[in-house]
Amino acid sequence: MQKASVFLSSARYRREAATAVKSTGRDVALHLPGEDLARGYRNSQAFVAIVDARGALDIGLNEMRMLAQAVSRRRGGLLALLSRSDAAALPRVYEAGATHYLISPFGGEQLGTALRFVDRSIRRMRSSGTEAAMAEAQAQLAVSASWQWDRDDGSVELSPDLAHILGLAPNVRRMSAREALGMLPRAEMVRVGHELRAMLSASVAGEVEHELEVEGAERRIIHHVRPIVDDSGRATGLSATVEDLDAAAQQQRLSLHYDPLTGLASPTSLRARLNQALGGEHEHQPAAIAVLIGISRMGQVNAVHGRLIADALLQAVARRLRRTLTERDIDNAVAARLGGAEFAVAFFGPVMLSTAVFFSQTFAKVFERPFVIEGKVIHLACRIGIAASDTEMTRADDLLHRASSALATAKENDPNSFQVYFAGRADDPARLASLEQVVRDAAREGELDIRYQPQVDAVDGHVAGVEALVRYAHPVYGLLTAETLLATADRGEFGVEFGRHIIRQACREAAAWPDDMTNVRLSVNVTSEDMRSPDFVRELVRIIDDTGFPAERLTLEITEGGLVENLERTATMLTGLRDRHIRIAIDDFGTGYSSLAYLKSLPLDYLKIDKSIAADIEGEVRDKIIVRGVVDMARSLGMTVIAEGVETEAHLELLVREGCNWYQGFLCSEALPPDRLPGFCEEWNSRQALVSA
Repeated sequence: MQKASVFLSSARYRREAATAVKSTGRDVALHLPGEDLARGYRNSQAFVAIVDARGALDIGLNEMRMLAQAVSRRRGGLLALLSRSDAAALPRVYEAGATHYLISPFGGEQLGTALRFVDRSIRRMRSSGTEAAMAEAQAQLAVSASWQWDRDDGSVELSPDLAHILGLAPNVRRMSAREALGMLPRAEMVRVGHELRAMLSASVAGEVEHELEVEGAERRIIHHVRPIVDDSGRATGLSATVEDLDAAAQQQRLSLHYDPLTGLASPTSLRARLNQALGGEHEHQPAAIAVLIGISRMGQVNAVHGRLIADALLQAVARRLRRTLTERDIDNAVAARLGGAEFAVAFFGPVMLSTAVFFSQTFAKVFERPFVIEGKVIHLACRIGIAASDTEMTRADDLLHRASSALATAKENDPNSFQVYFAGRADDPARLASLEQVVRDAAREGELDIRYQPQVDAVDGHVAGVEALVRYAHPVYGLLTAETLLATADRGEFGVEFGRHIIRQACREAAAWPDDMTNVRLSVNVTSEDMRSPDFVRELVRIIDDTGFPAERLTLEITEGGLVENLERTATMLTGLRDRHIRIAIDDFGTGYSSLAYLKSLPLDYLKIDKSIAADIEGEVRDKIIVRGVVDMARSLGMTVIAEGVETEAHLELLVREGCNWYQGFLCSEALPPDRLPGFCEEWNSRQALVSA
């Protein structure tokens, strides 16, 4: 992944923005006044583009639109820098093509963190289904014209077919890289050279297109480029297959595998991947899950606004689909457009039905936000059908047919709803179950499974607290995680009720802990909907009074999104909780808004570093500096720092050295059922006492 160069466009704070980027250790390629913006990005070696829209939002949005296609084609990332007053415009920012944003005020550390998130997103995208579909398209083109460049001696070896395409003598098999590039017009030579160097530096595959005059005729040439990597992982050169295509021929051949409008996989590519997964013996069950997504109201959009707006709208839907997969860190899936206003996502094993269900919930939720296309605000809706393969299934069409059956039933329900096909009951309408009802019933009947993951004081080694984690094992949906359950409850509009069931059950079980656990804190998760509820504090106090669990041993874990929706109201609520001796933790820090500025204005006691951020303490020097900065900032504000996902002694040692106070993760224990927790804590603490003696 290229990290050394960033392309920057800034209207008002050019010097300040460039200085901030340079402070992260990256080179800056500045957009020059009067230069075509997209061309400037293409001529740079950057994969990340930054548009500084602070104080000039409309200009910034226009620049994002101009850059979006070039960034998408290079499969890079577009980071928008925004003023605090621009937060309400985030839907417009995303619709303009931005993949990430950072809200002012921020410094070099915050910008460095944001850029690192962009890098990770690019890496995930390059291993995602979209990237795989492009690779498959390139592989299936199977052209024989090719070249190979060796980094050490600088020579380019040509195949005979390529020599013929270029109009060279058949015996010309080798030339220098300078000679090869010199065959192009100067403007093309500079651009192609930049793009090839960027691919080599980042060690990634890609495409380069250019025009070339051969024997007086203009030809369109496309190079499908891949790095040559040695055993140590170093890129030692580049190789490419080459096609001589006019635009129509290229579009026709690539569209067999890659949808030209949205950049998603084509139906042909999707079916090929599914047939491959379903054929032969299945190591995992299900081998694949198909999710079909039907977009409503597109016919009306076509009639009212015309084809161009409708096409732009489908592209916006595809961007949200890709972003949902990226943000959920899903890399075993392929996203496709099946035609018209129907999309699909195929998940490949090992995968659980609950993963596809939670993805569907998340994607359906994005349709609650309107699309903004060329200044027009357009509301869409979707319905989703889900089907999992079984042991007898061998064909993609069988799986897609079942998902289509589920989608047909979903279309009879409310907008943005989904249905699941239950194999073996094709004539039974009950096969299409409501997950919301399943979760609601489980909560009301007390069937949810709450487990407790120990949190260890890194200094004395004793269990200092536990986090309550809810899950539910369903006979059809499989194991539903806390994230899926909370999102389902939120979507079913019983999120507050669900959260209170969890808090009440956890407090009741914790109140029965033995005397030797009276110093152990209980942490419970609180959703954004809880924070918005006007009677949340009153109901929480009632639960504490009813269960008898001491308020001073209770910690509420709140995500960044739940904190920043309304800072003034949040600060008042948290102060009220603190007055009742309840402590507050910010959960999964580094995965949401990732702005340090708001922390100083809120009464927070604990900062939990997400496991993906804590893992960077073992990475590059720059990553360590970022983790150290987060820890130092939190401790300077009097907060206890808890590292999540700690799995090795070496990892723990580094985190403690950088100042983390507590940790949780498999190094200590997985989440435990209530009946095993007391015995584990007694044994663990006794062992630590012996070590310290």
